[in-house]
Amino acid sequence: MEKVICSYCGKDTVSIKDHEIEISEPYAESSTVKIQERVCSHCGFSEDDGSNDLVIQKELAALKRVSMVNVLDELNAMGHTTASMERALGLPARTIARWKNERSMSPSAAALALMRMIRTFPWLLAVADMHFEGEAARNMLLQHAAKELEDIRFEHPEVL
Repeated sequence: MEKVICSYCGKDTVSIKDHEIEISEPYAESSTVKIQERVCSHCGFSEDDGSNDLVIQKELAALKRVSMVNVLDELNAMGHTTASMERALGLPARTIARWKNERSMSPSAAALALMRMIRTFPWLLAVADMHFEGEAARNMLLQHAAKELEDIRFEHPEVL
């Protein structure tokens, strides 16, 4: 095994320490991954080991798949069918099913962002169904904003 040199002071008194970090993705549980850190006993400098990137990327990809499945399950539970979402968004048939069921690949960043926004604001599906017509979208936004304010006033009368 080759000696590891400190990139700060140049000494060969570097040890590798394992520790865990927690990573998370929206609408998915958090996960803990074990990473390695190089620590110089001479100067105290510490840096991540180069192998950490692959470990973190692999776990993030798994969390993104879980996030997509959770988002789609929650939207289905709200009464939105896969077919109706695909029609509203102008997606080819079975696209959302592939996003949900493909265990071998992570969904694209755009697909994940789209579905997270729709999960956060489910009324966006109704806006999409109305072909993103501006006035209808504004009306929908204002209706939902008014409802949110009413809910806040009811739940926390001291706030307003």
